[in-house]
Amino acid sequence: MQPAPIFKTIGVVSRPRRSNLSAVVPELLEWLESRGLRVLYDEETASALPKPSKGLTREQLADQTEILLVLGGDGTLLAAGRFAASRCIPVLPINMGSLGFLTSFTVDELYPALEETLAGRSSMSQRVMIQVEHLRGATVLDQQHVLNDAVVNKSALARMIELELSIDGDFVCRYRADGLVLSTPTGSTAYSLSAGGLERYRPRCGPLQRR
Repeated sequence: MQPAPIFKTIGVVSRPRRSNLSAVVPELLEWLESRGLRVLYDEETASALPKPSKGLTREQLADQTEILLVLGGDGTLLAAGRFAASRCIPVLPINMGSLGFLTSFTVDELYPALEETLAGRSSMSQRVMIQVEHLRGATVLDQQHVLNDAVVNKSALARMIELELSIDGDFVCRYRADGLVLSTPTGSTAYSLSAGGLERYRPRCGPLQRR
């Protein structure tokens, strides 16, 4: 007899136009529903189903679910994290992309990872995020929660600009550079690697991980 899952509603988020989704998604949804879960999915996941189906936007999905299952690479996870963070719901990432610094599990580990998570045997890795506001005068043009980093640069890359940095109203310094990156601890690892840092300092865990 299967133990009762600790989550009742699960949302599935997929990387757009990923060729192997159609081989994974139909069986996955059937597996989840057979365990008594209410399964919702985004528009990208709906496009991988054999019969036409209408998915939800990712904002709608996050509003109605208790956990997000992300099928994709780090980019898909970062996008899902923006919606999950403000709603305080966990994310289970499955790597179906080419880059997987943050995605803890491979496709081959999909069902064992789900079994562990639904039974409450997976630990959770909490990550620091940055809240970013784009202001023009007193008007907020955009606001985002980001897991990796925020970048200030000119619209054309490799163009020098002058930046003034203040923290809590206190002047720090001025830069002449092509941009400024404000990174979380999670996002800093990618910059370390690109600058020749050692890979052993890369975190292997994702938002949900093995104990």
